[in-house]
Amino acid sequence: MNQGVIFISGFVAAAALRDVYFAGLFQKHDFFLVALIAFSLAAVIFGLVTLAGPRGQGRALIGAWRECVWANLGTAAAWLSFFQALSLLEPSITITLHSGIGSVFLMGLGLLGLSGGARPGRAEALFTAGVFLSLAVLAAVVMAGLSGAPRRSESETLIGITLALASGVFIALATDFTKRMNDQGVRPETVLAVRFIAAIAACIGALWWRGGGLGDGASLGGLAAASLVLMVGPLYLLQLGIARTSALSAWIILALGPCLTFAAQYLDDRLSLSPYTL
Repeated sequence: MNQGVIFISGFVAAAALRDVYFAGLFQKHDFFLVALIAFSLAAVIFGLVTLAGPRGQGRALIGAWRECVWANLGTAAAWLSFFQALSLLEPSITITLHSGIGSVFLMGLGLLGLSGGARPGRAEALFTAGVFLSLAVLAAVVMAGLSGAPRRSESETLIGITLALASGVFIALATDFTKRMNDQGVRPETVLAVRFIAAIAACIGALWWRGGGLGDGASLGGLAAASLVLMVGPLYLLQLGIARTSALSAWIILALGPCLTFAAQYLDDRLSLSPYTL
């Protein structure tokens, strides 16, 4: 089996636990603080790995600086949108909208000839149209208050749906640019060392603007441990997988994530079983 498939499948399994855990976490902590800790850990750890690894990554980064900038912007917009959506919607719905629209968006680029690789066939396009239709139905389930999450106002629900969809588009773009960086000789570890710079800056700016505190040492330690296990490690698996397969193939595998998230989210007492979501 292709190693990329194995790595991305591992990411999907870990991401299901991450989404459920973080959805509950965001009810108690500022999501900008959680994001700052997770992204900073990733940047520091993989920055050290890059410095200890083979030489020449600096030259490779300089050669791919445009892709690096776009990957940074896409990553920041995607993760911050996703985290905010996760605080507003049922986790399995959030990840479904996020991953589903990503594959739809990449398919659209492929049909227009704007993405790398072979142009998608008719059967692929028809299946993707079915995915898009299912996303529309799922959004209607949320708006009707039939999901398993506590009901929110219509405006909050609409914002959550919009952010979940936007995060999928942004991460699809970022994935495409990180793949291009890999193709230009930038190693997966190096990509993870530099792709969160814009996200870290955005989190620091948001916390400063809102006057949010960092909390006590015990809370920070717990957030750091959770981020390390559920964010940093799985992201490395994802980046390894992306480097070894096409962006579209990666998103097809990622689209399996909602099934695992749906099963895992009932570890959270806030959520109830919704047959409409299922």
